[in-house]
Amino acid sequence: MSMLDRKILLKKEVKSILRISADSAFDEMWKQHDFPKPIRIGIRRIGWYADEVEGWLKARDLERSLKDKEIA
Repeated sequence: MSMLDRKILLKKEVKSILRISADSAFDEMWKQHDFPKPIRIGIRRIGWYADEVEGWLKARDLERSLKDKEIA
């Protein structure tokens, strides 16, 4: 896949996908945890590759599934 083929999500879009409304909560999450690093797409604008955000979500779902199996 070419870099030009990868969809870039803006902060507002990522927050909507994750259902996070507060900027501070989102900023803390991506700065202190394993959330994908943003890319600079302008002087004062950053974005995230959609495939990396989706991969992160899939990894969280897998973690949950593994924990559910451990409990059962």
